[in-house]
Amino acid sequence: MKHAFFALAIFTGLRAHAAEHYIALEKPEFELITDRFFSQALNFNSLAETKNVNLTYWGSIPQAEIRYNASSLLVRAQENELQRVHLQLEQKVKTIVFNMQTQPADYDQEYIQMHEGKVSIETPEVYELNNIVLALADKYHQTHYRMHSKGRYYADVLTWFSPFKNHPIFRTLNEINYYSLVENGPAYTFDGDTIARSAVYKGFRADDAIEDNKALLEDFARKSDFRKFYQQHRGYYSQLSEVFELGAQPKTIWQWLESHFPARYQSYRIFFSPLGPGNNSSRMFDDNDFKESIMFVSAPNRYESEHEASSTQWMKFTRSFFTEIDHTYVNPISDQYIDDINAAFIDLAPWYKGGGYNKPYLVFNEYMTWSIFSLYAREHYSAEDYAFSKSYIERFMVEKRGFYKFKGFNEELIRLYINRPNDDKITDLYPKMISWIRNNVDH
Repeated sequence: MKHAFFALAIFTGLRAHAAEHYIALEKPEFELITDRFFSQALNFNSLAETKNVNLTYWGSIPQAEIRYNASSLLVRAQENELQRVHLQLEQKVKTIVFNMQTQPADYDQEYIQMHEGKVSIETPEVYELNNIVLALADKYHQTHYRMHSKGRYYADVLTWFSPFKNHPIFRTLNEINYYSLVENGPAYTFDGDTIARSAVYKGFRADDAIEDNKALLEDFARKSDFRKFYQQHRGYYSQLSEVFELGAQPKTIWQWLESHFPARYQSYRIFFSPLGPGNNSSRMFDDNDFKESIMFVSAPNRYESEHEASSTQWMKFTRSFFTEIDHTYVNPISDQYIDDINAAFIDLAPWYKGGGYNKPYLVFNEYMTWSIFSLYAREHYSAEDYAFSKSYIERFMVEKRGFYKFKGFNEELIRLYINRPNDDKITDLYPKMISWIRNNVDH
């Protein structure tokens, strides 16, 4: 049967929906495309015997496509999240294992009634346990998670947990990805001394380091009396949530974004830790006709400074929140213009220094999400605070993040926004901004 499928795959050129498949390569080169937009040229000869690909649910069920021999194999998660594609070249077979996250939330009527129309700002218990473990690893085991290591709370963490700095959990951390450990935290709760699955969330990353290290995390929590520490600091977590809500005004941002974009959400869930390193992310979950926008962001204490006015601190953590949450509005519109965006960015080098955003789609979304904050600030801040925020994000984007043409992009979007017809939304400005990119290739 395997050889019969090989013949079919080679000669039909049809797309197949894969659960577990074999494909025969005529040459070593093939292409892997994930989530429709992200292409990777691969070579069978340099491929590991088993290549693992984790595909996270960001707003829809992930998928992958393998293009080979003028044919295409479409890999979609169906009943099984784990799917294998076996590639054969001559007599050798190698495997790509796709771990696909599907249906990551289960919203029942009780949850919907409790959260509809609300912004929830939280530091969940298992999530904070994981942040503490990584902060201790940075301090005592020379890891590089870049956890926030200033302030009274961090000092409390060291005082309480340093006697347990040689716990076996720390020997596993060299192999643990930050996101797979920390961001899956809200998908778990404590049941006594046991870490149990949440009744609502199944996970926030396809790769789940908590499941693989649950026994060690439970043991560390029990021996260090973590749950007592967490209870003693609940007041501080609540205080940070109140500061965030007062300073960032997330409900105002929510309403403003939905006045300009077609996306609609019934709930905002915001997770942060006082120890967070600034690794933000957002995603959209949809279940039972209930859509929720979920984000991991920096806590307000990360922006505390004796040398800055409170209004400046608030602006900075508002920007941090805004430029994460607006991805859930900006990205779906960018999806509609993906071919135009790719054509406009002929060469990314003049636009971006290189790094984690080496795709036209990703670069465009970073430019757009940050620039839209300027539009929001213009309408909600005083003239003085708006001028400061505009200058601040332009310097930050150009000098620190390496998005070299952001200042010009920002000024053009502001100009178009000010002069737009009354009925036009930000979404109507996409074609003009893409055209501006195309016309500013050489300068």
